[in-house]
Amino acid sequence: MGTAIKAGIILGILVEIWTAVVIAAGWHKDPALMMVFFLVIPMQMTIIVMALKRTAAVANYAKQVVNGVVISAIAGGIIFLGSYLLTTAVFPNYFDELRVAGTEILTKAGKTTEEIAVEMKKNESMYDPLQNSMAGLIGTDVTGLLVSMIAAIFLRKKN
Repeated sequence: MGTAIKAGIILGILVEIWTAVVIAAGWHKDPALMMVFFLVIPMQMTIIVMALKRTAAVANYAKQVVNGVVISAIAGGIIFLGSYLLTTAVFPNYFDELRVAGTEILTKAGKTTEEIAVEMKKNESMYDPLQNSMAGLIGTDVTGLLVSMIAAIFLRKKN
């Protein structure tokens, strides 16, 4: 199995483990801890860079970008499926808990009932398991492309 494939599988599994930890610990309900989930971004950056270091001696810029995209595509697929399963089967109350937390945050910010309703309606698509899973897939793929394009400048076979 190639470096990019292994790295993609590892990234996808680690992100889903982290997601499960965040939800199981209830951090998604705590405004002070909600953002802890986004540690998946530096996790992805680290895994891509480590994988590209392993392939740098034999891969030019374009191949390194492809390697990073492959890592992210594989991870994104795992993240899509894992997120869907976590939010529908393992933690079926996840989105209800997010709605409550969101309402509490807006209330503490001094928003009126009407303003809260508008804001919650605006974000309603993110309370859908399929939409949320798709956002994870797209976010993983876009982040992977950008990180790969930058990292490949430095981590590549020099002609």
